[in-house]
Formats: sequence, C-alpha cells, structure tokens
Amino acid sequence: MKKYLKSIFALLAAAALVLPVVAGCGGGNGDEPEPEEPPIVDPDPKPPVSDPVDYAGELKLDFESETKKQEVKVRNFIDGDTTHFDPVNSDLTGYNSADFAGTDGFIKARYIAVDTPESTGDIEKWGKTASKFTRGKLEKAQKIVVESDDSRWNIDSTGERYVLWIWYIPEGGTEFRNLNVEILQNGLAFASSTAQNRYGETAFAALNQARDQQLCIYSPRDTVDENFFEGDALPVDLKQLRFRVSDYVDKRVSVDGVVVALLADGAFQTAYIEDYVEADGVAYGMAVFLGTSTSALSKVFTVGNTVHVNGVVTYYETGDTYQISDVHANAIRPRDNDSFVTGTGEVHFQELTAKQVTKEDLTMEFTVKGEDGEETLEDVTIKFGEAVMGSSVSMTNLKVVSAYTTQKGDNTGAISLTCQQTNADGSTTTITVRTLPLFEDGVLIPQSRYEGKTINVKGIIDKYDGDYQVKVNLPANIEIVG
Repeated sequence: MKKYLKSIFALLAAAALVLPVVAGCGGGNGDEPEPEEPPIVDPDPKPPVSDPVDYAGELKLDFESETKKQEVKVRNFIDGDTTHFDPVNSDLTGYNSADFAGTDGFIKARYIAVDTPESTGDIEKWGKTASKFTRGKLEKAQKIVVESDDSRWNIDSTGERYVLWIWYIPEGGTEFRNLNVEILQNGLAFASSTAQNRYGETAFAALNQARDQQLCIYSPRDTVDENFFEGDALPVDLKQLRFRVSDYVDKRVSVDGVVVALLADGAFQTAYIEDYVEADGVAYGMAVFLGTSTSALSKVFTVGNTVHVNGVVTYYETGDTYQISDVHANAIRPRDNDSFVTGTGEVHFQELTAKQVTKEDLTMEFTVKGEDGEETLEDVTIKFGEAVMGSSVSMTNLKVVSAYTTQKGDNTGAISLTCQQTNADGSTTTITVRTLPLFEDGVLIPQSRYEGKTINVKGIIDKYDGDYQVKVNLPANIEIVG
C-alpha cells in the first residue's frame, strides 16, 4: 500500500512539472492551446530545382574542327536571333569576302537552334527582352566569332541569311561563350531544331533547364515582361509622336493619318502616313511597317486612304529611325487592336528645300504634365528632317551631280542621285534622291536619264546611313527641267 501511494505521489509531482509548460503555450490564461493549421499542400508539386548549369560556358569552341569560322564585328542588331555582321580580317581563318558575296560581303546571321519571340514586324511578349539580351552581350564583347554547323557556310530558305553559331568573349573575360545556348538557358527562345545540330545535346539541355526553372517565355502566363506593353493603346497625333517619340517607344499607340505611299523592299512592305497641320504649315509623317503584308492590310494602307493605325512604336536601327510595327487588320472579324480605313484624304506633297530638311531645326510648344499633376508649357526642338520623316514632299531645281545604280539584291536597278540645290544666299545644299527600280514601257530606266540634269521631284522623306533623302517610287515623280 505504501509503495502504491508513493507511486501516485510521484506521478502527481511529474504532472506538476509539466502543467506550467502547457499553460504557457496557451498564453498563460488557462485555455486550451489553439490547434495548429494543417500545412498547405501544393496540388501540383514540382521537384526542387538544382543549381543551374552554365551550359553556355561549359561548351567550348574547337578551333581545330572542320567547321568554318570567321571573326566578325556587329553591323546591325535586328532582333534576338538575327544579327548582321561584318567580317574582320584576322588570323582566325583568313578573310575572304567572296564567302559572303551573296549578301554584299556582310553576314546576315540567323542563330542556329533558337527561335526568339518577334520584336520587329510583330511584337510578342519576351521579344524585346530577347533582343536586348542579345545586344547587351555582343555590344560589350571583346571578340566575336561565327561558326558554321558543318564544313560549309550554310544559307537558310530565304537565300540571304547564314545559319550560324555565335561565340563571344565577354568584357573582362578570357573564354568564348556560346550565345545561342545562352539565349536558350535564359528562357528567351523556343526550340528550333534544337537537338538536330552540332551542339544539339547541350542546346536541348539548356532549353529543358529553362523550362524547369520557368524562365521568361516558360514562366506563368501572368508574369510581367517589363519590355512588353500590355495596356490599352495610347491615343496620340503624329506631331506629338514626332516631337516626343521617346515617350512612346515600345508602347502601343493609336494614331490617324493619310496614306501617302506604300513601298516594297523585297518581301516586306512599308506604308507612310502623314498629318498636315495647317497652323504649322508642316506635314508630320511616320513609317508603318507592314512586314509581309496581307491583302487586308494592303486594302487598308492604300494611297489616299485616311487610316486609324494601332501599333507599337519601335526604333528601326538599320534605317536609324522610328516606325510603327505590329500592325494588323481583319476585314471579317475586326479586333480592338486592328487598323482600319476612316475615309479619304489628300497627299499633300509639302514644298520644302534641301536646306530645311538637312540643316534646320524645328521648335514647337507642348503642354507637359509634371509628376505633381501640374501642367506647364515646354518648347521642344528637333531636326526638321525628323519632324517630316515619312511625309510627302516636293523639291525643285535639284542639279544632279553624280549617280549610282544598285547592282545586287531585290533593289537591283534602284538609282541614287546626288543633287545640289542653290539656296537664297547663293550657297548650295546637297541631298540624295533615291529611287526604287523605275520602269518605262517595261524597260528599266538607267541612271544616264538623269545624269547632269536639273530635276523636280516628289517623294517621301527617308534616311540612309544617317543622312536625309527623298525616296521616289514613280517615274512621273521625277521631272527633268533642265
């Protein structure tokens, strides 16, 4: 009995030691502790992602392999998977411009194994991000080498672009990195025969890793791409767009104008629209890139139509100018972001001088809203040529001092006329008149038709190699007057 009582007292003492601890977990008020919430279970569990592999750095450029290799420098950035390069005369393989005679001695490179979203004609999510990624890597590269997939320089189905691997040494680095694979491992490209090439195993592994990590194009649909504008189109007029274009780059806009020209460059078409502001005495213009235009777009962008354009403002590096891209039209089922005809208008052909376009500035006053919401007036000055880019113009008494005819490519037969116009003070200003291939009764018009002559022209203000020019697409728009 005594042993039994001792056991009871021992149990009570042990309980006394435990009870204060239990009461403390309940907040010290004697209540029962609140039950813990059950853990949240992921209905679609994914395996943990291991540390990412740098496949672009692991891959090595073998200078002793049978592939073709050429050191290059960037000529033009096009988009995420296309770049134009100039060959560099180096000891790498020896410079041979004849290898690239099909593209006038430079290399239009289409990257093997990658297909980045569109960022030129059409604008797709992650396209601009991919384009900026490629540019960022190559702009600061110490050295760039292009490599073929086998023992030949191979051209794609367009007949103009070489399909290539792109290698570069980054700033401060010592080893080459493979840019094709680097684009894939960062989730900035879809598969494009990714496993069916020289470095297919590595390229496909890089692609799968990006998928597992849900990077960029493989991220959830609601992931924000800071380089892709997803809001409603911003209403703007052509004058505002020209003077404050930096406010609208890479954003979707809606703007109205009269179609003054529709010009083709190979398979691609570009329309030009203008808005003549009588109070300023100036027609403000803009190029609208239609790409491989559909019949619906061609019907909308017919010369003389007034159109409502819905598209994205982009910088066109090759032309050193701005344009509206990602333009669509659907005559059967129009969508909110389609472009459409609103009526008919007049092609103004404003009369300008070569000096105005190439030398002078234009200042206009705009209302600007500050961060505090207060509106102020601000003078904005741009080059006169920028204000009228893409608009219709006429110029008189241009003396042709030299001429050149394009001998290769889609523009074979196009003529460049270097002209001089006499100013009021007796000085002269030089401007180029650039024609498309011009035909008369089915026969190509030669440059000799205009050499040494004085001409009046009607055309579109354009730019080439940083210089403003007048682009002419019809023989009737060049009148010989002397």
